[in-house]
Amino acid sequence: MKSVFYHINRSLSLKLCLGILLFVVGVFVLSLGFLFERSRQMVKQEAYEHNAQMLNHLSLHVIGYLDEVEVATENMEWLVVNHLQQDSLFAYSRRVVELNPIVNGCSITMEPNYFSREDGNFSAYSLRDGDSIITVREGKYNYYEKKWYTAPRNNRKACWIDPYNDFNEGTLSSRVMIASYCKPLYDEDERFIGVISTDISITSLSDAIMAEKPYPDSYCIMLGEDGTFFVHPDRLKLVKESIYSSVDVKEHPDIIALGHEMTSGKTGNMRVMVDGQPSIVFYQPLPNTPWSIAIVCPEKDIFRQYHNLVYILLPLLIIGLVLMLVVCWNVTKHFIRPINQLAQQLRYITAGHYDKTLPPSDREDVVGHLQNSFVSMQRSINGYIVNIQNVNEETDKRNSELLQANQLIADADQRKVSFIHDVSLQIRTPLNIIAGFMQVLRETFTLLPEEEIISFTDTMKQNAGTIQRMSSMIFDVSRQDNTSKIDVSKKVEVIPVVREAICTFEEKTMSQDVAFSFKSTLPDGFTVHTNRLYLIRILRELLINAKKFASQQEVKMSVDLVDDTKVRFIIEDKGEGISEADREHVFAPFVKLDSFSEGLGLGLGLSLHNAHLLGGTLTLDPTYTEGARFILDIPNT
Repeated sequence: MKSVFYHINRSLSLKLCLGILLFVVGVFVLSLGFLFERSRQMVKQEAYEHNAQMLNHLSLHVIGYLDEVEVATENMEWLVVNHLQQDSLFAYSRRVVELNPIVNGCSITMEPNYFSREDGNFSAYSLRDGDSIITVREGKYNYYEKKWYTAPRNNRKACWIDPYNDFNEGTLSSRVMIASYCKPLYDEDERFIGVISTDISITSLSDAIMAEKPYPDSYCIMLGEDGTFFVHPDRLKLVKESIYSSVDVKEHPDIIALGHEMTSGKTGNMRVMVDGQPSIVFYQPLPNTPWSIAIVCPEKDIFRQYHNLVYILLPLLIIGLVLMLVVCWNVTKHFIRPINQLAQQLRYITAGHYDKTLPPSDREDVVGHLQNSFVSMQRSINGYIVNIQNVNEETDKRNSELLQANQLIADADQRKVSFIHDVSLQIRTPLNIIAGFMQVLRETFTLLPEEEIISFTDTMKQNAGTIQRMSSMIFDVSRQDNTSKIDVSKKVEVIPVVREAICTFEEKTMSQDVAFSFKSTLPDGFTVHTNRLYLIRILRELLINAKKFASQQEVKMSVDLVDDTKVRFIIEDKGEGISEADREHVFAPFVKLDSFSEGLGLGLGLSLHNAHLLGGTLTLDPTYTEGARFILDIPNT
């Protein structure tokens, strides 16, 4: 065994042959297996459809058989009810049997003492006996307790009675198992007066049904309401056994389940073990009866043609694989020979001499192309080595640039910190103003007129507000990166927040000639879930920003509800506006479009950040050209 594996391992042609063969065989087997499985499914589907059609046909045949009995009974009912004389009942009973060859017997049974107390019980009964028909008045036996009499009387409707043995010693009765169609009789006052019962032989019905079978070994069965066999190839089981009593519950739960399916009036098919072989049982109920009919088909019959096909194709498959192995071996060996010659010439490459290229080949076949490809590959490897060296040099250069970029980032952060520290120095101017006015007020308070004192205090208040606003903005910028969430769960009235922001705006514009207008479509008391402090900050900064660039003209503010989903604040001014080139930088921190204007260049950037914290948006309207228009949307929740 070792020598075989050693020989296979040393022979490239043999390995290629076996590899190709295994691949081809695998694909072939999978394809053939898929084909066989599909064929099996098609055969199975076709068999299921054929058996379902056969079962429907058989069911229609049985229903026609039973309908003939029902029609004969119902046609005779009218005559019986309208001619209730004893002689007439004998004639009608006999006529049902004479006119219907499938009928075994017919009885017209009246309620006790219906005609007279002297007559007692009365039942006209006709029975088919070979080629003759015997009609008699039934002897004395308690037929009023029989199911064929009590069922239609109690249910007040016609019904089929499960097969039974009606043999009574000393009376005219059938010696075979019969099933009866029983119909109640009523007089003109709708009083129950008797039963007309038409009998059919179970043996005849079983012979008619058993003649129908789709396969040689298949057969039909019919079950009663309690699972009793009405039709079965083993006549010893008819009526005497049921589908439940004929098998062991533990050994054949599938047959028990089949019995429950059939007796519950369901339609379908089920795979069960019958007499030790797997079978498919197709079943359905018989309309207008408590009975169910089924066809039992052994799987070997269903798949017989499929199995015959397997027995034919299997030897052909083995012969084909052997022929394929021989052909593949010879073809592979022929094509591998030049490659073995080329491999010997290329052994020195394994020593690592990539810089010494192989001589090119003049051959036009695949071996020549292979050798020339190796030459190209060797040259490419040398080129790749050079490229790798260049990449390493480029990587070192990029690393150096990254170090410089990191240094620039560090410098930018330092400049940011320095800028904040420098801006804090601007606080000294309003502080000095406040301190100076306080000193003047302290020293000359009693000498100054009231108007000048009010002017001093207003100036001090305005500068104090400037200091507070600058400090707040600087603080917000310093912690901007760490603020990712704020509380927006509290209800906030919108109009009071707007009025507070307007009040701050008016304080800033007391000495400015700026016209301000405000309109709102929101009702008083309208609330949203948001953060009141952050909303006031945004509106305050937008109004102050509009005042700075309004050029002493006009500032407008409006508040509206948009699509019931968001509240929109619009603040616009009529000033110089913002150029198209500066629009993309308007919200950037530390950016001042006018270096001579007051402020730190932080207001709009902080407002955009705060708007996002509120779950809203802040945008600059590019369609507005008379100045600048900012739109703030917050969710209406």
